[in-house]
This record gives sequence, structure tokens and C-alpha cells, in this order.
Amino acid sequence: MEKFRTFSAAASRRVDRLILAVSCQERRLIGIALLRIIIGFATILYCLSDYGHRQFFWGPHSYDSPQAASSALPRWGFSLYFVSNSEAWFELLFHLTIVASALFMVFGGRILTLVQAVLMWSLHNRNQDILEGGDNLAQILILFMLLTVSNGYFAPGAKARRAALRQVPGPTFGTALHNLGAYLIVFQVAIVYLASGYWKIAGQVWQQGVAMYYVSRINGFAMSTTYAHLMGNPFIGTAVSYVTIFIELAFPFAILSSKAWIRKAQTLSLEGLHLGIMAFMGLVCFGLIMIGADCTAMRDEDYRSLWIQVAPLRKRLTRRPQRAPALPSGSVAPPLDLREETRA
Repeated sequence: MEKFRTFSAAASRRVDRLILAVSCQERRLIGIALLRIIIGFATILYCLSDYGHRQFFWGPHSYDSPQAASSALPRWGFSLYFVSNSEAWFELLFHLTIVASALFMVFGGRILTLVQAVLMWSLHNRNQDILEGGDNLAQILILFMLLTVSNGYFAPGAKARRAALRQVPGPTFGTALHNLGAYLIVFQVAIVYLASGYWKIAGQVWQQGVAMYYVSRINGFAMSTTYAHLMGNPFIGTAVSYVTIFIELAFPFAILSSKAWIRKAQTLSLEGLHLGIMAFMGLVCFGLIMIGADCTAMRDEDYRSLWIQVAPLRKRLTRRPQRAPALPSGSVAPPLDLREETRA
């Protein structure tokens, strides 16, 4: 009985510490702010990339009729584009999506997040034939973002907003709600990478290390002959295939690591992978959404330490070259060796 009481008291203290940890300070504010910016930018890019063909892809007289598109949705699916077949209604919704995405990207906040979620879901559900895959993750993450403070950084008034959050004493419901949303986002991203890595291991072409070779030969994704040539090299193609599996499977373990360099290396590796997908396969919106999701893997202190580490490089890049003092008219500059001796 005494052992049970001791165990119960220890468990209660751990639960109390956990509650305090998730309700006293907002976590991952920087990563969620970056995710907000990237989702907004990706939505704008998605609309503008086919702006001239918007009627063909999403209009009321599109090749994918509203009746056919609505029948392809699950029972809980919706789209505001199905409310009316009016041309004016379509143009209003489409351009409102662009404007709302820009406002969401710049200002953030829960109200704009809700507006962005409704309009983005409506656009994606209007025509699912031209989606790239990252839309599914974006639709889930933006729902979790409704719980978070998405404008804690990189938004007007962000500094004052963070100061106001710090001034609230003790644990609060709002802080716990934000952290719940942040951890749900990270958990969802971890599930995506774990499932992706697992299915790659189960695939024969990934086991043999030739998956990237076959991917580079798909006509729909053949954006660069250099990419196809590199993946045709047995050593490079095999290395890229195995490294892809490794960094995807390592993601859930890296985010739980207590070592900051592991989280930084993991995040930068994944972002490099998706930059390659954008450049060589042309899946720009997919790559952007995944990069935004990767940003939530790093903690706020990871970003601050990384900013300090790159400070010398920033100073070197922004340093202006010093001009030599102007010489009086009619004078002759001294020889180089004499100037060196003078400095010495």
C-alpha cells in the first residue's frame, strides 16, 4: 500500500509538471509563423500559376463540372464553389481567396486562419484532378492552426503580442490551447514522414535503390535533364534513395531528441529534399507546403541559436566595401609595396 501511494504521488507530480509545461509558455511560435506564411504564399501561387485558365479548371463551365466534382467528394466534403453556378460568384470567390491568402500570410490570427481554411478547402475540393499532394496535409494543418497563435512572429505587432503573452502570470487556457495545436501539427507531420518512410521500405524499387532512377524517368515530372542524368548514375541514385528513406524515418525521433543539432540537421535535410523536388520535379506547391511543415519541427530556441550562428555570415554578406580615401587633385597614388609598408 505504501508503494502504491509513493507511485501515485510521483505520477501526480509528473502530471502537474506536464500541465505547467504546456500551459505556461507558448511553444513553436516561430515555426508556426513560418508555416502560416508558406501556406498563404503557396495558395496565392496555386491560384496565379493558372490564373489565365481559371475558368477551365475551376469555373462553373469547367471540364470538371460542379456536379461531377461534388459527387467525388466524401460525405463531409464541401466547397463554396458549388453554392452557385454564376460566373460572378466564381470570380468573387476566386479573387477573394487570393486576397484572403495575402492577408493571412501577412497578418495571421485565428479569424483570418478560419477564412483561409474555408476558402482553401473550397478551392481544393472544386477540382481535385490538379492537386499535387501537399494539399491534404495543408488542409489538416490549417485546422490545427485555428488553436494556435499564428502571428507571434513575422506579423505587424508581433513583438507587442509576444510581450502581452509573457505578461500573463501562471498557466492559462489560451496557452494550453496553443500548445495543443502546435503539438498536433508536429504529430501530424511525424505521422506523414513515418508512414512515407515505412511504405518506401516495403517497396522493392526503394529496397534496390533504383526508385529515384524511375522517378526521374516519369514524363510528367521530367523538369530537368540534369536530374535524370544524375539519377542515372548508380552510386548517386542509390545514395539519394537510401538517404531519403533515412531522413524520413528519422523525423519522429529527431523531434524528440534533446540535442538541438539533431533537430536542426534533420529539418535542413528535409527542406533540402523538398527544394530538390521543387527544382527537379516541378512540384512547387507540394514542396512549399512540406517545407512549411518541416519548419514546425524546430523549437523557438533552435531558431534563435541558428540565427546567432549565421550572424557572422550575415555581417559578411551585408558589409559594404570600404572606399579608399580620395586623393587631392594632381597627386599620384603611392606604389602598392609602399602602401603595404606604411600599413605595417
